[in-house]
Amino acid sequence: MKILLKLIKLIIALALLGVLLYFSHGFILNKAAEYLYYKDELKPADVIVILAGEETGQVEYGVKLFKEGWARKDRIIFSGGPAVWKYSWASLMKEHAVHLGVPSKAILLEDKSRNTEEKAGFTKEIMKRYGYTSFILVTSPYHSRRAFKIFGKIIGDEIKIISAPSEESWFRFKNWWEKKRERSVVLTEFFKFFWFWIYPVGTPNGSL
Repeated sequence: MKILLKLIKLIIALALLGVLLYFSHGFILNKAAEYLYYKDELKPADVIVILAGEETGQVEYGVKLFKEGWARKDRIIFSGGPAVWKYSWASLMKEHAVHLGVPSKAILLEDKSRNTEEKAGFTKEIMKRYGYTSFILVTSPYHSRRAFKIFGKIIGDEIKIISAPSEESWFRFKNWWEKKRERSVVLTEFFKFFWFWIYPVGTPNGSL
């Protein structure tokens, strides 16, 4: 009899949990995806660093920040390695920025990286070469927390990072699981986050 009562209580508890999840799954899923987003209070920095990966939104938002005067040294660093033939993502972003009115002389290229960890390492080299001590990091909203963590691990405390995810992105967090494209990037980003936790930066399998 006691076992039967315990079984009934368990069934009731599971049923209540199922009802709760059914009516609140949207809230839970939205909050889960929002974990991927990280933004600092926007402050002036020496330069603006824009990572490849979006369509045009990141370049457009980074250029907007540049024109508003957030880069004290009047410099933008575009970070992104080989794309196609002789072009890198960084060089393609540069062409877009010049088209939007940014002087070519204001642009520096990091065009060797193949993943976020390499972007951080090669960007650090440029920052040290020019003596820059702070930068605004522009990337996609869903990539912003992981990028900030990886850059922070590799660059360290000597260079200040200000996370400023693109506000011009096509991506929207709300009801992301209902849209194929959003669903793909969120699940992929969580997988990369999981990989980052298992294999921290600097380990043989730590690059994604």
